[in-house]
Amino acid sequence: MSRHLKSTGSIDPASGTTAVRSISIRMMLAMSTITVIGALMMIAGIMFGSRHEATEQNVNPSEVTDGRLFKGAWIIDSEKAVIFIIFFVIGIIAATGVVAWYFSRREITPMQEAMRLQRNFVADASHELKTPLAVIGARTELLDHRLQHGKDPDQVIEDLKDDVTRMDNVINDLLLAAQSAVKREPTNLPAAMQHAITSVDLLARRKGVSIRQSLPPSPGVPLTVIGGRIGIERCIVAVLDNAIAHSPSGSVINVAMGIDNTLASITVRDHGPGISGDPERLFTRFARADSGSDHQGYGLGLALARDIASRYQGRIDVIPVDGPGTALRIALPLAR
Repeated sequence: MSRHLKSTGSIDPASGTTAVRSISIRMMLAMSTITVIGALMMIAGIMFGSRHEATEQNVNPSEVTDGRLFKGAWIIDSEKAVIFIIFFVIGIIAATGVVAWYFSRREITPMQEAMRLQRNFVADASHELKTPLAVIGARTELLDHRLQHGKDPDQVIEDLKDDVTRMDNVINDLLLAAQSAVKREPTNLPAAMQHAITSVDLLARRKGVSIRQSLPPSPGVPLTVIGGRIGIERCIVAVLDNAIAHSPSGSVINVAMGIDNTLASITVRDHGPGISGDPERLFTRFARADSGSDHQGYGLGLALARDIASRYQGRIDVIPVDGPGTALRIALPLAR
């Protein structure tokens, strides 16, 4: 996606007018060609089905000298002519339909794709900004509570500044994703995970859910992956937000890191009702888990998380767990 919305899938009225004009010109040229070719074929067919007048009279035209017959005169068989005309009309209609379908599909398909991208961008942006806005709303309430009780509001104000910066980063990352631009850079995965947990911790506490994280496999050793820091944080936040939404009050969400050959992984395990049926459907846009949870989301979070992971040659999958709950694992390639 592009920072210029014209190239991210937005519909430009001028481009629509150009497409219509292009279709009209191509249709006109194609139909003119079809008409000329069809007319020539019809004339050839009629001539092929006609008879020479001299033949009708059983006279050799070369022997006629008194003008009783005109050399080159032809007799057209009206029945055959009608048949050829009918076939000609049918052929013209059929060719018109095929040409119109072909050029319309050829010209409109890019517009349909642009509209799809635009709808996806609006949906993605709405979903991605929902969590930061919820956090800002919660911090605003906390700030108001501190002010009313005469407590120091400085830390809450600093947290609000961080939330606004995070929202700005999310918007920029959405615009980069919209133009299919991939920002690959060495990213400290434990730091990204910690930052993502911090950004949703207030929402978890408001619901009575705690987030418990395990230390990296080798504490003190930077665990670096290749990918945009903001994008990776968005991916982790989306998975955490999904876990919070489906976790009952008083439960714990476990976040663990691991290394598997050339991949670093983050596993998020909740203790909610779990997933019934095919878990892959959760990564489809606007799909919702039929798990008995009271949460009614839009079915975008996990689809966006998988899109982000795929952007960095990673993946996200549901892994089996013992007991109730769901575990999602984000795997990203390690930096060499």
